[in-house]
Amino acid sequence: SMFRNHLEAVSRKDGDIYIIKSLKKEISKFDKKEKEIIQNIKQIISNDKKLSDGYDNIISIIGVGEIGTIALIYLFIKYPDANKKQLTSLAGLDPIEFNSGTSINRKTKISKAGSKLYRGVLFMGVMSAVRFNPDMKIFYERLIDNHKHTTVAQVAVMRKILVIAHALFK
Repeated sequence: SMFRNHLEAVSRKDGDIYIIKSLKKEISKFDKKEKEIIQNIKQIISNDKKLSDGYDNIISIIGVGEIGTIALIYLFIKYPDANKKQLTSLAGLDPIEFNSGTSINRKTKISKAGSKLYRGVLFMGVMSAVRFNPDMKIFYERLIDNHKHTTVAQVAVMRKILVIAHALFK
């Protein structure tokens, strides 16, 4: 992302052609390395029956892609005894209420104390799930109809996908 942003900034400022070519080469190297790492991870998963079954189950959720599935499997392996509340906290999707101080009337937010990776992966999955997964679409629209903000509804769908993925992995 850093190199892509740098390339965009240099390109917009009519930067040096040598720098632009150099950045494009670096981005290409990173893309190849990323694909190689994903292939290695998928190979490791396919060699283990439990991981392979979990991968197949999680990727069957409409809206969760292969990167999201790999990230969720890592979360479930790293914390094998975690329950759904703990997993929600580890992903940073648990709500925080403001109940002390002078500004206690603020809206509830998610804690963001967990890993940014899981929130990012789940968010992209939610964007797809609320369009193409009929169950998640109904859940999302019900929340919107109950006057919930779109972000609140998306976080609720993220949590639901996380819980379903964990159940399917187990």
